[in-house]
Amino acid sequence: MGRMYLKEVQLENFKSFGKKITVPFLPGFTAITGPNGAGKSNISDAILFVLGPRSPKIIRAGRLTDLIYNGKKSVDHCKVSLVFENGGEEVVLTRRIKRAPLPDNPDNYYSYFYINGRSSSLSDFVHFLSSNNVSANSIVQQGDVTAIVEMGDVPRRRILDDIAGISDFDRDIEKSEREREEVEKNLEYMAIILNEIKSQLGKLKKERDGAIQYKELRDRLQTARAMLSYKKRREVEKEIAEIQKQIQKYQQERQDLEQETKRLRDTYRQKQLDLQALEEKIAELGGEEVEELKEKIDHAREESIKAKEKINYYTRELVEGKDQRKELTGQRDRLARELASYGKKIAGLEKEVERLTGQLEEKQRELEELKETVSHSDQRAMDITRELAKIKKQYEEERAALHELELKKDRLLQQMDALALAISELEENRGTYEFELKDVEWQIQEIGKQAKQQRHDKKRLEQELFDRKKEEAEIAEALQKMDREVMQYQRELARLRAKEDAASYTRATREILKARDEGAIKGIHGSISELGQVDEDHRMALGVAAGSRAEAIVVDDDEVAAACISFLKKNDYGRTTFLPLNKMVGGKPRGKALMTVKEKGAVGFAIDLVHFDPAYQPAFWYVFRDTIVMENLQSARAVMGGVRLVTLGGDIIESTGAMVGGSAPRLSSFGDVDRRKVGEIGQKLREVSHQQEVLSEKLLEVRERLAAVEKELRECAREEDDRVERLELRRKEFTGKLEVITQELAKKAAERDQVEQKLAEVEKVMQEKNALMQKLEKERHATEQGLKKISKKEVMDRMDRLREEIQALKEQKRDLSSQIQTAGKERDMVAERQQEIEAGLAAIERQQEDHQREIRELQEVHAQHRDQMEALMEVEKKMLGKMKGLTKERDELYRESVDIENKIDTLATKMETHLDLVSRAQSRLPTLEQTLAELLMETEGLEFKDQKLPPVDDLKADIKSIEQKMEGLQPVNMRALEEYERQDERRKEFDQDIDRLKEQRKNLIHLVEEIKKKKTDAFMVVFEEVKQHFERIYTHLMEGGDAQLILENPEQPFDGGLIIKARPKGKRALRLNALSGGEKSMASLAFIFALQAYDPSPFYILDEVDMFLDGKNAERVATMVSQQSRRTQFIMISLRRITLNKADHIYGVTMQDGDVSTMIGNVNMEQVEQIVEVK
Repeated sequence: MGRMYLKEVQLENFKSFGKKITVPFLPGFTAITGPNGAGKSNISDAILFVLGPRSPKIIRAGRLTDLIYNGKKSVDHCKVSLVFENGGEEVVLTRRIKRAPLPDNPDNYYSYFYINGRSSSLSDFVHFLSSNNVSANSIVQQGDVTAIVEMGDVPRRRILDDIAGISDFDRDIEKSEREREEVEKNLEYMAIILNEIKSQLGKLKKERDGAIQYKELRDRLQTARAMLSYKKRREVEKEIAEIQKQIQKYQQERQDLEQETKRLRDTYRQKQLDLQALEEKIAELGGEEVEELKEKIDHAREESIKAKEKINYYTRELVEGKDQRKELTGQRDRLARELASYGKKIAGLEKEVERLTGQLEEKQRELEELKETVSHSDQRAMDITRELAKIKKQYEEERAALHELELKKDRLLQQMDALALAISELEENRGTYEFELKDVEWQIQEIGKQAKQQRHDKKRLEQELFDRKKEEAEIAEALQKMDREVMQYQRELARLRAKEDAASYTRATREILKARDEGAIKGIHGSISELGQVDEDHRMALGVAAGSRAEAIVVDDDEVAAACISFLKKNDYGRTTFLPLNKMVGGKPRGKALMTVKEKGAVGFAIDLVHFDPAYQPAFWYVFRDTIVMENLQSARAVMGGVRLVTLGGDIIESTGAMVGGSAPRLSSFGDVDRRKVGEIGQKLREVSHQQEVLSEKLLEVRERLAAVEKELRECAREEDDRVERLELRRKEFTGKLEVITQELAKKAAERDQVEQKLAEVEKVMQEKNALMQKLEKERHATEQGLKKISKKEVMDRMDRLREEIQALKEQKRDLSSQIQTAGKERDMVAERQQEIEAGLAAIERQQEDHQREIRELQEVHAQHRDQMEALMEVEKKMLGKMKGLTKERDELYRESVDIENKIDTLATKMETHLDLVSRAQSRLPTLEQTLAELLMETEGLEFKDQKLPPVDDLKADIKSIEQKMEGLQPVNMRALEEYERQDERRKEFDQDIDRLKEQRKNLIHLVEEIKKKKTDAFMVVFEEVKQHFERIYTHLMEGGDAQLILENPEQPFDGGLIIKARPKGKRALRLNALSGGEKSMASLAFIFALQAYDPSPFYILDEVDMFLDGKNAERVATMVSQQSRRTQFIMISLRRITLNKADHIYGVTMQDGDVSTMIGNVNMEQVEQIVEVK
C-alpha cells in the first residue's frame, strides 16, 4: 500500500487565482517559483485555508472574505479542494466561503466543508487530518524561521509544550484547582449553615416537646371518638346491607320480567308470521278481491306493528330517561350535601380565623404594652429598644432575601442537574442513533442485493392491480349508469301502463298485449288504436268511427291469431278480434262515397285521416271502410243516405239512415297508448336488468381477483417495499434526530454555561447575605443582652413567650386562610357541576314529555289501524264463508296476538313499578353512605369488638377531659415536629457533606500533584527526542559542527525557557541570538526539521525558507529536502537556482491581465529564467 501524499490543489476565485485552476503534485520534491507578487505563496495559503480547522497559522488576510478574488470580475465565493492519494484511494477535502451580507453585518459570510463532495462538518475534517498526522508543523511559512530566532526562550519552550500536549495537562490542573477552591468555599459555607441549624434545633426542641404531648392527646381523642362512632357505624352498615338486598331482589325480579317480555315478543313475532302466511293462503284461494282485501289488512297490520314498535321504543326511552334522571337526581342531592358541607366547613374555618385573630390581637397588644413599659423605663432602654427593632427588621428583610436566594439556588441546581441529565441522555441517544443509522444503512444494502426479482414481481402485480382497479371503476360506473337507466325505464313503463289502464281496453286485449310485451307470443303487432296516429281535431270522430274495432289486434298471420285465441280460452281471459295480415283484403270506396266526399262540409275519408304503416292498410280498411268524416251533424244530414258518415263531434249516420248520437262515449282513442313502446321499454328494461346481473357477477369476479392481487402485492411488498420504506423512514428519522440532538446538545451546553454563571452570582450574593446576617445576629444578641441587663427578667421572658405565641398564631391563621381558599375553590367547582346536572335534568324532563306525547299519538294510531284491521278481517270473513276453517284459525291467531300484546303492556307496567321501587331504595343510600363514610373516617385504621368497648358515658367523660387538656396546651406549633426532624436531618446531611468535601479536597490536592508529575514526564519525553533529532539534523545540515537544546531549569522545566546553542564547523559554541544571520537561519531550520522528525507528516510545504540563506547554505537545505523527499512529499516555494535544480518537478506562477495568477507546469530552468530572475 502506497504512502499518502497531496495529489492536487484545485482553486476557484482564491486570492489572485481568479479562475478555476488545478495544480497537480507528484510524490518527491516539487518546487514552485515565480516573480514576486505573482501569487506563488497563495498556493501555500490555499492549503492552509483548507487545513485551517487544524492549523493556527495566519492566512495572510484580515478577514476570511478577503480570500475571495477581488479583481475586475466580481465574485461572491471562493473554493479550494485538496486531493490526497491515500493507499490507492482518493480523498478530496473542500472548503468554500460565500459572502452573505446582512443589513447589520455587511461582512457576514458562510463557510462550508465537504469530503468527497459530501457535505461534512468541522469534526469530520478534524478526524481525517488527525488520523493522518497532518498538523501545523507540516507548513513552514515566510517568517517562521525568523520568528524562531527572534522569539524568547520561554515562547520557544512552549513550542515543545504544544507538541507534548501540555495544554491538556494545564487544563486538567486548572480544573482541579477550581474544584478545590469550590470545595473550600463549600466547606466554609456549610460550616456557617451548620451552626445556624444547630442554633435552630435548640429553639425547636421546646416547641417539639409541647407538640408531642398535644399529638398524644389528639390521638387519644380520635380513638375515643372512634369507639363512640363504632356502634353507629355497625347500625348504618346493617341498614345499608338490608337496602342493597332489597335493591338486588327488585332488580332480579325486573330481569325476570324483562326475560318474560323478550320471550313474549319472540312469540308475538312468530304469531304475526303465522298470521301473515295464513292470510296469504286465504288470499290465494279467494281471488283478486280477497287479495286486495288482504293487502289492506297487511297494510293495517304493518302500520299497527310499526306504531307498536315505536311505542315500545319510546317506552324504553322513558325507562332509560327515568334511570338517567334518578342517577342525576342522586348526584344533585349528593352535590347539594357537599355544598352544605363546604358551607359549614368554611363557616367553621372563618370562625376559627376570627378566634385566632382575636387571640393574635390580644397577644400583640400585650407585647406592645410590655415594649412600651420597657421602652419607657428609662431613656437608655428606649434607645436600645428602637435599635433592636431596627436590627430585627433588617435581619428579617435579609433573611427573606436569603430565603429567596436559597430557593433560586435550588432552582438553579435543579436546572443544572436537569441539564446534566439531559446532556447525558442526548449524548447516549446520539450514540444509539449513530449505531442504529449504520445498522439501517447496512440492512438497506442487504435488501438491495436481493430486490431485483421482487421489484419485477411487484411491478407486474402493480400493473395488474392498476388494470383491475380500472376495470372495477369502469364496471361500477357502467352499473351506476344502468341503475339510472333502470329507474328511467321503470318510471316510463309505469307511466305508459297507467295510461294504458285509462284506455279502457277489455281484459282480453290487455292480456294479449301483455303477452306480446313479455315475449310470451311472437308475431303480435298491436291494437288498431296503438298502430294509428291522428290529429287532435279528428280524434273524437275517428274514435267513434272505429268503435270497438279499435281494440282489434293486428298479427302476422292466421297461425298467430289461432295461438292468441287458444291463449285466451286456456286462461279464461275473454274474447277479442284478430286481424291476420296474410289473410286480410283491402278495398276501395264506393261510387256514392266518392261523390259524397266532395260535398260541402266533408272533411275526408276516415281512413285517410289516420296515419299508419302502409303494411297495415288492409287492417285499417276493415275498421273504417269508406266512412266519411263530416264537419257537423247539419252538413251530414244534407248528404245522408247510402254512405256511413261521422261528425267531428262524434255523431254517426249509418248508410241505412240510422242516426247515433248524444254525450261523448268513453272509447279507446288513437295514439293514447303506444303498446309497442311499452313493449320496447319492457324489453329494454329486461335487457338492462340482464346486463346488470352479468356486470354484477363480473364485478364480483374482478373484486375477488383484485383482493387476491392486493394480497399478493402486500406479501411481495412486505418482503421488500415495506421493509425498505420502513428502513428509509427510520434512516430519515435517525438522521433528523441526530441533527436535532446535535442542535439540542449545543443549546443545552449554552444553557448550562448560563446557569453556571447565574449560580456563581447567586452563591456570591448568598455569601454576602450570610455574612451580613451573622453580623446582624451578633448585633441583635448583644442588643437584647443589653436590654435584658437594664430590664426585668420576668418581663423579657414574657415578651419572648409572646413573640413565640404570636408567630405560632400567625402560622395557624395562614394555614386556616389557605384551607378557606381551597375549600372555596372546591365549593365553586361543586356548584358549577350542580348547575350542569340541573341543566341535564331539565333536558331529560323535556325529552320525557316529548316521548310521552309521541306514545299517546302512536297509541291512537295503533288503535286506529287495529280497528281497521279487525273490520277488514270481518269483511274478509264474510267473503270467505266456504273457507271457514282457515278464517277461524286466522281469528284465533289474531286473538292470541292481541293477548300477547296486552301481556307485554302489563309486564312493562310491572317493570316500571320495580324501577320506581329500586329508585326509592337507592335514593336512601347516598345519605346512609355519607353517614357511613363520616363514621369510617372517624374509625379509620381502628377495629373494635363490641364486648371490649367501654360504656358510652365513660367514653364521653374521657373525650371531655382530653379536650380540656388540649385546650390548655394551645396555641401549639405542630409544625415544630416536622421542622425539628427536617433540621436534624439537614444537620446529619451537612455533617456527611463536610466529611465528603474534606476527603474530596484531599483527593484534589493529590490529583494536582500527580498531573504535574505526568505533565513534566510528558514534556521531557518530547524534549529528549526533539533534542536528538536537532543535534543529528544540525550536524548533517551544516556538514559538521554541533548544536544543543538546553533547558534553563531542568528540575522545573516550565519555570524556564529553551535555549538553542550551536557551534558551526571550526567555530566556538554560541547561543542562537549570537550567531550570524545565515547561521541563525540554519539553526532555526534544523529546529523546524527536528520538530517535523518527531511528528512526521505525509507532506511538507516550505514557503521561501531559503530566502535569506547564502548559496552554500541554500544548497545544503535543498540537498537535505531532496534526500528526505524520497520518504515524504515536499513542496517548496523558492527563487533560488540551486533549490530549483534539486527539485524533481518545477512549476511556475505568473500574473495575467494584471490581476489573475496562472500556473506553468513542469518547466525547465531555461523557461524559469524567462519568467523570473533566479538567484
